[in-house]
This record gives sequence, C-alpha cells and structure tokens, in this order.
Amino acid sequence: MTKVKAFLLILMSFAIFLSISKFHLPLSLSLFSALAFWTGIGALLFPRLKWGGGKFYWITFLAYFIYHSLVYALVLGMIEPGGITALRLVSQIHLGYGFEVPPPLEYFPYWISQSPAFWIILGGYEADVVPYTIFMGLLLGNLMGLNVSYITRLGLLRRRMGIARSLLVLPSVGVVSGASCCLALPTIILYTFALSIPSIASPILLVLSSPTYFTFVYYGLPVLSALALYVNLRLVSRMVLTCERQRELNPDSPS
Repeated sequence: MTKVKAFLLILMSFAIFLSISKFHLPLSLSLFSALAFWTGIGALLFPRLKWGGGKFYWITFLAYFIYHSLVYALVLGMIEPGGITALRLVSQIHLGYGFEVPPPLEYFPYWISQSPAFWIILGGYEADVVPYTIFMGLLLGNLMGLNVSYITRLGLLRRRMGIARSLLVLPSVGVVSGASCCLALPTIILYTFALSIPSIASPILLVLSSPTYFTFVYYGLPVLSALALYVNLRLVSRMVLTCERQRELNPDSPS
C-alpha cells in the first residue's frame, strides 16, 4: 500500500468520525473508522519492518500480542496499591463491548484509540481490548519476534564461527530493556520502593494512583518500548549480516 493510500485511509477515518458526530449516525460505524485509521497507520509503519517466521518468532509474537492486547490493562490495575488484595474479592467476571460517543474535535486521537472496545471486568479492575492496544500488540509482538529470531540466528553464527558469547550480551539486554517497559517494570520498582521506605511511600503512592501517570504508562511506555525494540532490531540485524558476510569470506572459519 502506498503512502498516499495510507493517508487517504486516515482521512476517511476522520470523515467517519465527523459524520457520526454531526449527523448522529450509528456509533457502530466507529468500527470502520478504527479499521481505516489503524490500517493507514500500519501501512506507514510496517513497510519499514517485515513479518517474521519460524517457531521462535511465532511463539514470541503470540505471547506478547496476547499479553499487550488482553492482559496489559488488567496488570496495571493489579499492581496499583491494594490491587492484589482487591483481586481476592473478585466473585464475578463481566464481559461486554461498546462504542465511544464522539468527543470534541481535538479529542479525535483519544476516540480513535478507544472505540470500539471489548472489556473484561474482574471485581474493580477492567481490561479493555481497544484499537490502540491491538495495534500496539501487533507492533510490539512483531518487533519482539523479529528480535528474538535475529538473536537466535546470531547465536548459531557465534557457535559456528567460534566467537565469544559476549557478542549476544548487547542485543539481549536491548530486548530485555524494551520489554520491561510494557511489563510495567517501572511501576513495580516504584511500588517496591514505596513499601520498603515508609518515609517516601506517600508521595510515590500518590504518583502511582494519578491519572497522569496511568496515561503515561498506558500510552507512553508501549511507544517507548517500540522505539527501543526497533533500534535494537536494527543493531542485531546488522550484526547478523556482518557475521554472515564474514563467514562467506572465511568459509574455513571454526564451525
């Protein structure tokens, strides 16, 4: 898909949003708006990447996609102060779906990221499956799968060429760093500090429970993870290419 078609899809999404708002069309049309918008965004981003293959790629991709799309929002609620304790009180699970009423024009980015939605409620905690989490799940799952695939290839080349294991340290650390953001590790660390040091517990817990921090974790950390994983992918792919070229030039190297 060309960039022109991608931008046209995004404009179509915006036009549907305006039509729903102005002409009071069915809210279910937000499904088509979301499909058009995120397909356009994907067409702009994914040509820079590729879809991988193989056992390691698909296991990593599916695991991370399911985590980010279905579980991430629920995990954020559970690791808030008192979250695990409140989970013990869960007696029922509620499922549902719905559509967001179009807000004022300036809130279009929020609307297109949240409508339509499918939700799972456990007690006082809610996991929302929305266009944003699905898209980021696909993007992060793909990046994680590609990174793991390239690191696996790099490990095979390392053994065949007799190179030290330290070659794998940097790309492996990059994957762990990229994944840790979306695994809510910063929140877990802050929560641990709050429990360990009573004198600073109050301000830390205040930050953790603030809407601003939740917005940053929900929207910002996945984007930072994607950037970190993309940079790491470029690094490890170049390392693989260099090792393969070196092996072609020196076919008699250790194997």
